[in-house]
Amino acid sequence: MSTDRQEASEDAARYSAPALEKGLDILEHLSATRAALNLGELAEALGRTRSEIFRMVAVLEARGYLDRDGPDRFVVADKLFRLGLNRPLHRSLTDAALPVMRDFAETTGYSCHLAVPSGTQMVVIARVESVSHIGFSVRIGYRQPLVRTGSGHCLLAFMSKRRRERTFEAIAAEDRGFDFADLQARLDRFRQAGRVVRASGITEGVTDVSLPIFDPEDTGAVAALTCPHLRILNDPVEPEALGDEIARAAERISAALAAPVSAPSDEGSAIMPRPPAPKGERQ
Repeated sequence: MSTDRQEASEDAARYSAPALEKGLDILEHLSATRAALNLGELAEALGRTRSEIFRMVAVLEARGYLDRDGPDRFVVADKLFRLGLNRPLHRSLTDAALPVMRDFAETTGYSCHLAVPSGTQMVVIARVESVSHIGFSVRIGYRQPLVRTGSGHCLLAFMSKRRRERTFEAIAAEDRGFDFADLQARLDRFRQAGRVVRASGITEGVTDVSLPIFDPEDTGAVAALTCPHLRILNDPVEPEALGDEIARAAERISAALAAPVSAPSDEGSAIMPRPPAPKGERQ
């Protein structure tokens, strides 16, 4: 056993790349703190000198991985996020979802967005604006804790049981006093209803209406299709009625993910929905 550890240590030393590790340390720390730091603060946090990280920060900024916040403070740019969107899963999701999302926005006059889980947060990877004069939307790359949003509750309710347990563990590590009993009761209600309809935990007056997207290669929801509902007085639409439209859109996206890969077709072509995913627990 000790020989194995020694060999692993030797391999790590042989393949170490100090400059790369320094750059990754900078990106990871700025991402974790979610605050703009100057060179001195960053050097102190990483246990390095200003001169050690100066050139690395300059290169990361020049390559688009860091942005300036003021004259001497730095934050992580969204380049890594944009690179992540090129992953096959996210690529196929957005390719399947965007034509359907555009149809939804044109039919209902409401905006919608597609969110996926990212650790204990949800992140928006696609959106379509409302075609009406009044609407509410969020930008691509928008992040919030899963437990604060309709998209997050939808993802938690309909993801696989195993993934939900891992996510709960991560949430508990961040907040030891979190009330999981209350959260679990909410998730049970949403699973029974087959959808999430709840007042936004972020914006007053907005109701989140969210439906899960299923991929046949996964055992639970891989994304949430969400519409932020505002009640327009001259043309009122209730959240429950909007939920039926979102449900049809979510089924079409899930069906597109399940369909065999074929030659590209026109965006307007109809996609026959597969039967709705069962509302019960998925393992």
